[in-house]
Amino acid sequence: MISRFKWFSSFAACLAILLLNSCSKATDDHNSVTDPSLNKNLLELIKSNPQLSTFAKYLTQTGYDQVIASTKDYTVFAPSNTAIATLDATVINDPVKLKKFVGNHITAQLCNTNSVTVTKRLLMLSGKYNNMLRAKIELANITTANQYASNGLLQITDNMLPALDNCWEFLNNNSNAAAKQKNFMLSLFRNVYDVTNAIVTGVNPITGDPIYQAGTDSIYTNLFWNKVHDLRNESKQYTLFMLADGTWDSEVAKFLPYYVTNTTDSNTLVTSWNVVKDFAVDTVYDPATIPDTVLSKFGTKLPVEKSAIVKTIKTSNGIVYIMNKLNVQPASKFKTYLIQGENYAGYLVNRRSNTYFREKFNPVTGNNYTDVLVYNHGVSSFWLRYDIEEVPSIKYKAYWVAVNDFILAVPPAVPLTFTQKLAPGLPTATTFPYTTVTEKNYNEVYIGEFTNSKYSPVYNIYLVAAATTVKETNPLMCDYIKLVPSL
Repeated sequence: MISRFKWFSSFAACLAILLLNSCSKATDDHNSVTDPSLNKNLLELIKSNPQLSTFAKYLTQTGYDQVIASTKDYTVFAPSNTAIATLDATVINDPVKLKKFVGNHITAQLCNTNSVTVTKRLLMLSGKYNNMLRAKIELANITTANQYASNGLLQITDNMLPALDNCWEFLNNNSNAAAKQKNFMLSLFRNVYDVTNAIVTGVNPITGDPIYQAGTDSIYTNLFWNKVHDLRNESKQYTLFMLADGTWDSEVAKFLPYYVTNTTDSNTLVTSWNVVKDFAVDTVYDPATIPDTVLSKFGTKLPVEKSAIVKTIKTSNGIVYIMNKLNVQPASKFKTYLIQGENYAGYLVNRRSNTYFREKFNPVTGNNYTDVLVYNHGVSSFWLRYDIEEVPSIKYKAYWVAVNDFILAVPPAVPLTFTQKLAPGLPTATTFPYTTVTEKNYNEVYIGEFTNSKYSPVYNIYLVAAATTVKETNPLMCDYIKLVPSL
């Protein structure tokens, strides 16, 4: 009977240690082990250590003493008196800043150094995140690790964990932020259509779409947050490139010819937007391992020369690099448009009953494809319209794949013989002549070149049938249209 009791006690103690040997959401339950520190809560444990007296004082000043004395579980990363001695007076004397600073050392998770074998982002009570890996958290080493308390773990560190600005706060508040790029990014606040919290007042009787109360179907936001990355997000990590003022001017000037608009101001606005949208990525690249090419969200190659990095600023959610060179090449920024024939946005008249989406096999590529066939529509110069977004003012080479494998069911059976054309900009455009759609040609056909003379937020290109109503000679057929920048 005594032997069984000893076995159970030993098992319970081991189980308690295993539960604490983790980095998981806090729980309220504890198993008793023989460590005497388990008789103390985190606050008592910190106060009992003379090397943590300064941090203990700040816990009391900010009210966090009551938090870590509660029954909830926490891990506290407490800097030693030596480590915290250099805390800036502007933080010490500002109750708000001091509270954020102290909260940045406490997480509502149980984090044992032995279990954090890959980098883990910890949400701190400050609302910020810190990266922990084994006995290191951010730039601090854990010098005395895994001290158990009745309500969590104490880790003593040799450095502070300052509550840094995030990338957007840095851009907005810090004098080191490059002025011209900063001012442009701060100018991007707009009302953006968003019905997430819209109030529905009725239903459109024709379309069946909801009708929203005026003013509730949009939000005031920054276009950079909305369309690129929300650099305020503390749970993610980013790399933000900011160009020194002269470099910013040069980069904008380089791309001005590709975003021609009706006025000089709008030309500069559109160009600046298309330059800056590539300058943030949702991956953090530290100075030691940053590659020589970083790929933007939009597939643009950013050539990073380490010698061009003027300043490196660590933030709570990443890194900001101030650059005096970031020479993005137009050939990387401007992409090929591949427009699927079946994905048209409009038509001359509704002929859906004469429109067929065909699933086929291309023996040249070895892939299946879907194309569109409009046959017996009875409309002279019938067209399908395709919409392309954000088209710069450059020259394009145009191609299509249009497989004429339609056999007329009249004796003797003969292939359909017809012509069609591409019309950039307007359905009446004569940029390209009519082209015969060759029987069973599975290859890309080069149509020609055209120049988009002005930047277009939405550009229309048309696939136009022959100017006849004869069904055998005016069909439309297309697998895809391809527009390749000609730089």
